[in-house]
Amino acid sequence: MSRVDKVERESLPPDERRFFDAVQAIRRRPISGPFIVLMNSSPDLAARFAQLGHYFHARGQADESIVPIRDRSFISLIGSRVLESPYEWAAWVNWALYAGVEQSTVDAIREGLPLDLDPTEKLVNDFCGQLVSNNHRVSDATFNAGLEHYGVRGLVELIVTLGYFAMIALPLNAFQMQMSAAQLGQRKTFKPLDVRGTPWSEARAEQRSLPSLTLGRSATRVTLIERHEDLAAAEQHFLDRIIRCRGWVSPAFGVLLYTPDVAERIAHIGEYILYRSQLTPQARALAWLLTARDLDAGYTWSAGVSAARACGLDTRLIDQVERDEPLAAATAEQRALATFCRQLLRGNHHVGDAEYATAIEHFGVAGAVQIAAVTGYVAMMSIITNAFELAPADDATRPAL
Repeated sequence: MSRVDKVERESLPPDERRFFDAVQAIRRRPISGPFIVLMNSSPDLAARFAQLGHYFHARGQADESIVPIRDRSFISLIGSRVLESPYEWAAWVNWALYAGVEQSTVDAIREGLPLDLDPTEKLVNDFCGQLVSNNHRVSDATFNAGLEHYGVRGLVELIVTLGYFAMIALPLNAFQMQMSAAQLGQRKTFKPLDVRGTPWSEARAEQRSLPSLTLGRSATRVTLIERHEDLAAAEQHFLDRIIRCRGWVSPAFGVLLYTPDVAERIAHIGEYILYRSQLTPQARALAWLLTARDLDAGYTWSAGVSAARACGLDTRLIDQVERDEPLAAATAEQRALATFCRQLLRGNHHVGDAEYATAIEHFGVAGAVQIAAVTGYVAMMSIITNAFELAPADDATRPAL
């Protein structure tokens, strides 16, 4: 049973109803799933997520990803299995079949069986699999194969597709979102994705040996876009919009600007996470660090450390997160946040009932949604920056994400 209910438009403050209307208009359908979750905290943030999501959900429209819908839907299925996200599976499985993914492939992904893939599916599976496992890096051979197949813009969009699905899967999992009977009635019958395993628990967890943080390469895998002259005249306004909310083009956005429309949509979400989050700066920084550390993301970790130090987060806590040690320096509130985040990032990527109740006790539903959103955003940015082996930004005083 879903842990939060749909927010009705008339229950929102009058000045926030415009965001409700925006989500429905952008998505061309009633509010559901991740947008129900986000509406329980920030209709503004829900609209920002919807704007990015439309780019990857759109089918046959001008403003949609250049990555073929077959590849996008295939990514959604393997991402749903890895992150144990039954809602995302339900949302995409019929689209995948319609787009040409074989029923036998869908069944094998769902059941965790060996896959018999065509060359493109194998490339996508290898690329995404490397990003979500081990040290979360892509080998040179796989990266170069992806670059040759998709081109640099297409490869950026493929990686963002995976990152986007991770960003929305985590809030969906945190609040156990399920499709309504009306939603299911609009879909062809399909076999649901069963959630495997159990939520992570510090008491049951074996001591992990996290690798030392990988800080990227001295030379990035693609030339960064940093100036107007690096873009076609018709696309230079996207660079202006990023600078408008950040003051500069960080390395992460130097990569994302290969697909300028996507870069601006991500920047719009990041602007909320960085400057409008309802969390305290210390809570936001702790969720940021926990996520970056779990994904071995040196770029986002370095940016998170800068944010943590700027807001006065206990340096002992920063060190304990980096070494993946018990958070002895944490307050009860910080421990509740850390357990909530780690259950989303580890185990079966779901939050246990007791741990959920503790998080709600400390942060309320709105705050818990914000934690899940920060975790999801940093996870997406970690996937992107890891794929391109970005070294930490040189200037720690300016926003890197």
